Parts: sequence; C-alpha cells; structure tokens
Amino acid sequence: MSRMRLHLVAAVAAAAILAVPAAASAAPGPGALRTPVPGVNSLNAVSCPTATACVSVGSDGNFNGKSAVINAATGAVKAWSGELAGDSMNAVACAGTASCLAVADDAVASVSVTGGAMKVTATPKKPAAGIVALAAIACAGTTACYAVGFEGTEASSKATVVHLSSAGKLLATKMNGGTGIGAIACPSASLCLMGEHYTSGEVIQLLANGTFGTSHALPAGAYIQAIGCYKASLCYALGGSGSSAPDELFPLNPKTGTAGPAATINGFSGTSLTCINATTCLVSGFTGTGAAAKNAVVAVVNGKPGKPANYPGNFGLRDVACATASACYAVGSSPSGAIVDKVKS
Repeated sequence: MSRMRLHLVAAVAAAAILAVPAAASAAPGPGALRTPVPGVNSLNAVSCPTATACVSVGSDGNFNGKSAVINAATGAVKAWSGELAGDSMNAVACAGTASCLAVADDAVASVSVTGGAMKVTATPKKPAAGIVALAAIACAGTTACYAVGFEGTEASSKATVVHLSSAGKLLATKMNGGTGIGAIACPSASLCLMGEHYTSGEVIQLLANGTFGTSHALPAGAYIQAIGCYKASLCYALGGSGSSAPDELFPLNPKTGTAGPAATINGFSGTSLTCINATTCLVSGFTGTGAAAKNAVVAVVNGKPGKPANYPGNFGLRDVACATASACYAVGSSPSGAIVDKVKS
C-alpha cells in the first residue's frame, strides 16, 4: 500500500485504536492540554473561519461524526451534542464565516460555526463493487469547495475530485489519471494545488476553476501528506522522500505549482500544516516513537523549519489552524479522548 493510501485511511485506523471513553474536561491554560473534550474520541481536523472561532471535526468512540467549536480568544471548547451516525469526519474547510464543510469517507456535511451542528449535504455515488474515500477538502474563495480522495477498490482506484457549492451541494464529480489524491489547498479563487498519486510517483496537480490542468512530478520516491497556502503568496507541500527518511517541506509556486528544493525537518513526523502569513507556517505532528512520542509543532519561518516544540500528550497532533497570528490551535487524540492544544506561532 502506498504512503498516500496510508494517509487516506489513517483517520479510520487511528479511531479504532483510540476507541475509549472521554474523560472530564481539563482546565484551559496557555499552551496546556485543554481537553479531553467530553463525548469526542478524536479530533482529526480544524479550520478557523473567523478571528474568534475555530471549527474542529472528528468522531466519537463508535465512529460517529462529531464536531467542536473553539473560542479563539479563551481556548474554551464546546462539543456539539449531536452526532452523524457512521460518518467519522476526516477534514474540514470553510468558505464563509457562518458554516464550514467537513468530509467523511463517503459523505459531506455542513458544520455550524456557532454551535458545531452538522448536517449531511451530499453523498457521492459509489462505484459498483467499490468505495468512495474522501480524505481532504479545501475551499477556493467563497463559492466553491473541493473534496478529494479516490474511488474504486484497493487494486483499482481512480483519483477523485468532488466539486461542492459553499453550502455543500454536490455539483460534479471528476476523476483523473492517478490512483488517488491525498492533499489539496487553494491559493486563490481560481486555482487549487493537489497532491496526486500515480503508480510512477507523486505529482502536484493543478485544478483551475474546477478543471484539471498542468501537473508537476516530484522527486522519485516522494510522497505528499498535506498542502498549505497563505493566499497567493506562499504554499508548501508536507511530505518526504521515503518511509524512513526525515519529513520534508517542498515550497510550491502558488501560481504554477512547481516545487522548489525541499527543506528537511529532522526528528519530527508531520501530519498537516497551516500558513499564517507570507513568511510563517506551522506544521503539526509528533516527535519520537512509541511510548516516547510527544505532541509537537514546528514553526517554519522564511522557508526554514525551527526546532519542534512539544505539547502535552503523546498520540500526535493531527491538524493545526490559526484564527489570528496569536491564536493558533492544534487538535488530536489522547488515551482519554480528543484534545485541543493552544500552540505558539
């Protein structure tokens, strides 16, 4: 199984390992473990549509979809009291300030920014004797969002892009020549950059106004875990050049998608990234392995990764987002439930 495929199924596998009851909420504090969030087993993704709120999605212990809203000023976390049966959420993106869109493997749901209430808005049609697996989502401007993944079977799959309205209505489903797409970011309303896997290797695939465009091959053996952009000024692809090699950041041209020389992040395993401004990005993940693993975030300034900063917990931070330059939050899991850490930019 390819590294990209492992990324697509990581949320499901992790949820199975971490299916334990959530404990009572811990007192918040700067840089401290702010949860477990009662009733939420894992938080897999986070996005901040306003300067005052961040929306996170994941699942409970029975793989039902859950969400939580983070007060960006105080760090207080409030979980939605409802659930989406059988729809553990993998990713979230926001086209506006009132609601966001989240994706499960085979469903799209709207998420209220005020209370976290979720509602399924689309269910992409499954192929005969196959599945749809959506792993990531990004919004281009305020009117269009794109969920990506693959459809088919493990032995025969096609890269898939699901075109959505900002309200989550399914507008079109398109397939490309690769076997799957594991990452997407949109530096402008007309252009998105995607990490697409082919049997011959990984490429940065352009999506221009919803249409497949030019692709750029990455170095042999490279894989892409996530892509993050700051508007049309800055983009990075998080990945590496082998399963045992250090993580790498590939700078991407926000207009053409071409990749520059990679910067190595030593002693760190990254899961996702967000770019705060035209010079600074944050990468979430962990340091160490096994029982010695620690939640960590790496700041990247002017293309240079700093030293990993550790935070409470050891199951790894899965995503990070910033409401403002001084209000950044990373989400993940712990043995006792979902966690939210305030992290330094």
